[in-house]
Amino acid sequence: MKRLVIAAAVLLASACTPPAAEEAPTPNTDAPELEGVMLPLADLAGNRMEALSQVSERWCTGDGVWCAVNDGVGIVVMRGGVQAGSIAVDEPDNNTNWDAWPVIVRLGRADDSALLGVVLTTNQMYSGGGGQASQLILYSVANGVVNEVTRLPLSASSMVRACFDEEDQTQRAGACHDEYSFVTRISLDETVAEGAPKIWLQTAAGSYPGRVTRDADSLQEAPLTEADLVWAHDEACSYRRTYTRGADGLYAPDQPLPACTDYLEP
Repeated sequence: MKRLVIAAAVLLASACTPPAAEEAPTPNTDAPELEGVMLPLADLAGNRMEALSQVSERWCTGDGVWCAVNDGVGIVVMRGGVQAGSIAVDEPDNNTNWDAWPVIVRLGRADDSALLGVVLTTNQMYSGGGGQASQLILYSVANGVVNEVTRLPLSASSMVRACFDEEDQTQRAGACHDEYSFVTRISLDETVAEGAPKIWLQTAAGSYPGRVTRDADSLQEAPLTEADLVWAHDEACSYRRTYTRGADGLYAPDQPLPACTDYLEP
């Protein structure tokens, strides 16, 4: 099974000459990337996001109080050496696998409940390429009861299409695959002063070479040039959302998430 974890402007001025015109910012043409979250992370209400360390099939907090144990059919949650609940995972097919999310959100100062997760990853092979997409399923564990509370996109990457002859390679300027990348950053709102934590989701997405889509055959487009061999940032699929717990105990984003099927369907 697979395991799963700012720029300054420079001003040129002179007492004798007018200031130079401001230059347009250079577009980011690199593959999508987000800065990692430094754990542990806590809000003012005492909710804490911490990393879990793996030892064999056990993922535990640094103090050993909380553990998530992968027993092959699900996750057994332990607190203080006593079972606090269990997470049942549907039997994966040949294209799907899962494991514990190596992060925990410990709820409140009493530390008697938590949010834990399962990462579900779907893989797909293509002729000349392939892809995978992972989603995070979050569960609340409290008073021996385990409930699914939300699902978030976690990551995705894929390579589709291929060159079948020299003409295709020329048409594509040697970039025979269309590549798609989707990354996320999940953290806590550190300003929350009471109650349940708020979860921040930030995403970044892009395609290469340039803006491509699975809905169109790129071999039917105009031939590529060297200038096209860059990553194109996807504004619609690069977003921020805040997940808040409702009266029903479920977490929901402050705005709907875009489908982003080019990225999230492997």
